Order: sequence, then C-alpha cells, then structure tokens
Amino acid sequence: MITLQSVTKTYNAGRPNAVTALDGIDLTIEGRAVTVLKGPSGSGKSSLLSVVACMARPSTGRVSLDGEVVSGLPEHFQTELRRERFGFIFQRFNLVRGLTVLENVMLPAAPLGQPFGELRARAMDRIEALGLGPRAQTRIELLSGGEAQRAAIARALINDPPILIADEPTANLDSALSETFLQIVAEEKARGRTVIMSSHDPRVWGADCVDRVVAMRDGRIEDAPAQQEPQP
Repeated sequence: MITLQSVTKTYNAGRPNAVTALDGIDLTIEGRAVTVLKGPSGSGKSSLLSVVACMARPSTGRVSLDGEVVSGLPEHFQTELRRERFGFIFQRFNLVRGLTVLENVMLPAAPLGQPFGELRARAMDRIEALGLGPRAQTRIELLSGGEAQRAAIARALINDPPILIADEPTANLDSALSETFLQIVAEEKARGRTVIMSSHDPRVWGADCVDRVVAMRDGRIEDAPAQQEPQP
C-alpha cells in the first residue's frame, strides 16, 4: 500500500517562475491492483508518479510505502528502494540505442552485483516470456514499436519489482499494440504486482484489468473512487 498525505510539489520554489505541480494530495493506492491517474496535460499525473516512485521528493507532505515513510529517506536509500521495489516503463521507452535488447534488459540489475551468467539467464527468461527471444541480440534501434515496448517491459521486470510505474505507456502505440500492453498489465496484476499508470487514453481507463481511476486537474485530485471489488 502506498499512502500520500498532504503532498505538494513546487518546482522553482521562491522564484518568479515557480510552478505548483501537486497541491495537497491525499491518496491511498492499494497493492496488487491497477490504478490509473487520468487528466489533461499539466494536471500533475507525471509529477505524482515521480513522487510515488521516489524519483522526486515532495515539497511538503509525506509518502509512505507499506507503512514506512520513504519521502524523507537519504538519497542512497531512495536509490536502493527504486531499484528493489519499482520497475519503470517510460512513454518513449528510454532504451539505450546501440545496445541489444538483452543488454538493455540487463542494465537495471547491473549494480546489484549478481554473477553475469545468472543475470543473463534471468534477462533471457524475461525476454522470452514476452516473445522477444529471437530479437535478444538485435540492437534497439532496429526494433518495431511493439518490440521496443516489450523490451522496455522486460527491462522494468528484471529485478522482479512488486510495483510497476508506467507514464503514458500507450501514448505512442496504435490500438492493437495498446491492447497487447493491457494484456501484459493484466498478467502482471494476476502475478500479484501493483501497477500505477498515468494516461489520458480512454482505452486504458476502461480496461477490464483496471481497478481504480483517479482523475486529476491542476495538481489536485478531482475524483478518486474507491478500488472496485474483485469480480466473483
């Protein structure tokens, strides 16, 4: 469970160009469920994801993970937390050009010091599970859009994180690829992962795998209905 209490986030605080991206956010995100943040551009969705995932500190307020306040931890502890607890799927994938699919997937686990052979085998398991086995040695820039997204998902899962963070994951995908992505999300939810996404895509809001949609506008929560009860 992730809890935000009175969270604000102001960029360039104290300057003429100060911008308040989050304004008094109180929110509880349940574990082992899919939560979607929706809202127009500039509503604060990405900033909220960054604060939840310890990629940015709130200006005020607290963020707790499973009852432990994490927003005030020293940076090296937050770095370790990000590596162990979160997997990230970015809108533009952020894969490293010039490296192969396998090399990209292995990157987030490299600092953990696992023996190379074990890490490579684990990365190949992730790649093959997503149907990319024949492309493992292909450089990222030679992949199709759907293949690049699956590579990004495999990379996000390499450390077996309990929480997946996805920022506008279908923004650059057509309908078929969006549906494929949502099927993967449903599979990861079934495995017990928590998935938190930002999206302005109605296909995402209405997906069967989504438990809760939180509407945002101007840095505030506009509507946050409780998590739906699981279907019998």
